[in-house]
Amino acid sequence: MFGYLDIDKKNIEDGQRGLWQSFMCALCFSTKKLFGNIPRMFITNDINTFNVLFHSILQADVELTKSRCFAHPVRKQTMVANDELTDKLAIANVLLTRWNLYDDVVDDKSFKKKVALSAFSRAYKMAKKMWPQLDQTICNRYTELRALEQSGCSSIDQVAHSFAVLSQDFCSLTLGENDSEFAQNLCYNLGKWIYLIDALDDIEKDLKHKQYNPFVSCYSLSAVNELTEHIADIQFTMYAVLNRIAQCFNDLSLTKYHCVLTNILFQNIRQRTAEILNNIKQKIVTE
Repeated sequence: MFGYLDIDKKNIEDGQRGLWQSFMCALCFSTKKLFGNIPRMFITNDINTFNVLFHSILQADVELTKSRCFAHPVRKQTMVANDELTDKLAIANVLLTRWNLYDDVVDDKSFKKKVALSAFSRAYKMAKKMWPQLDQTICNRYTELRALEQSGCSSIDQVAHSFAVLSQDFCSLTLGENDSEFAQNLCYNLGKWIYLIDALDDIEKDLKHKQYNPFVSCYSLSAVNELTEHIADIQFTMYAVLNRIAQCFNDLSLTKYHCVLTNILFQNIRQRTAEILNNIKQKIVTE
């Protein structure tokens, strides 16, 4: 379900790309410090987006430092110096990754995912002790989501709500007393977009394997070409969420790391949405 939030690499200046990577490197080093090397392989662009976003909301000044790592053993890389917020995001990434792997194992029964889940168990137990409230919140929301999916819920908004609320809860727990309605609304709609874009991207696969998909259930689909009469509605739904994301982001009036965040939230996610919608339209034509 993760992997959709990212920078638009074709339309970002070198300095902004470098800042994005510096935040990513900080997450990697923090993860190594807290959990060892294996969880470093599961750091996502999604969690780094929240890393930049939460630093911006908290108006946190970051210190840049240089260090070598396994991936760059010769030349030192510029990275954001470790801070408490980055550590929290590293813990959150382990918890979210574990539950995402667990969800994939339940859905696909993939041997590779089972191996990954097993390899992740030690880090997960450590992270659960470090942040039990977030782990319980994720568990509760995934349980709600699983129940709706197993019931074949045909309401796109209802089934997306559980994942959206998880993103909202994550925001509140991370920001604490600095939380706000605007921050919650932004994270809620980001979570909703992540769930829906993943479902949209997986329509063909889910139809093939007869797995739950909110769009398939809502429109009672049995083949991709049946989307022809519904594509306008789907497009409206996706861009309505994107417009709410843009409005919520504007309401926050953020200044720090603004260029990186606008690249993600105004360019990349719209481009990603357009690409997936166009792929579906092409499949409809060719079938």
